[in-house]
Amino acid sequence: MSMAESELAGTAERFETLVARGRYGEARACFDVYCRDLKETLRRLPPGDPRLRRMEGEWRRLLDRTRRQVLVGRAHAAARLARLPRGRRVYSAVPAPRRTWQILG
Repeated sequence: MSMAESELAGTAERFETLVARGRYGEARACFDVYCRDLKETLRRLPPGDPRLRRMEGEWRRLLDRTRRQVLVGRAHAAARLARLPRGRRVYSAVPAPRRTWQILG
């Protein structure tokens, strides 16, 4: 594994960690860095290099794991929201006092 590939793997790990922690803004920035570095690494490889397929597979697995993790997080948040108690709307029996300009107008 070349230095660029190991750095790419480190960036992918950091991305997954940020997603797992729900830090989506930072994860997006990290994903942008990952994509830029991946593109640069792939550009440097000669056509037909077996690493092209391996790196494409890693990229697809990363996206799939991330997608699943985000969907699980959203479902968990929806379940938590559904468990919140729903109170009745309270309407004040006494109207708010009117201001002078409201009475004169």
